[in-house]
Amino acid sequence: MSVAELDAKSFKEIITGSSVLVDFYATWCGPCRNMLKELEKFSTEHPEIRVGKVNIESDENKELAAMFDVSTIPSLFFFRDGQLVTHLTGYFPARVLAEKLGLQ
Repeated sequence: MSVAELDAKSFKEIITGSSVLVDFYATWCGPCRNMLKELEKFSTEHPEIRVGKVNIESDENKELAAMFDVSTIPSLFFFRDGQLVTHLTGYFPARVLAEKLGLQ
């Protein structure tokens, strides 16, 4: 599976009715770039979970970032059936991320 680029509209669509991990990031952020590699690995190892990313630098995504009070990046939000389950901040290897989400 791949990591989908999300905006405000696609974000609302993707979190409804499935398990989704969403990464709020910025292109200038080194840990965010490293996290993308881990998210790609995570999505391959856990195809049952959809993975997306939201660029907080985009004007259309600033309201979405504010709605979730994103102040630190990378900022990861795990949803099940549209409900927020867990919020994590920082860089995590795919294996550790799976453990923190209770998938191991």
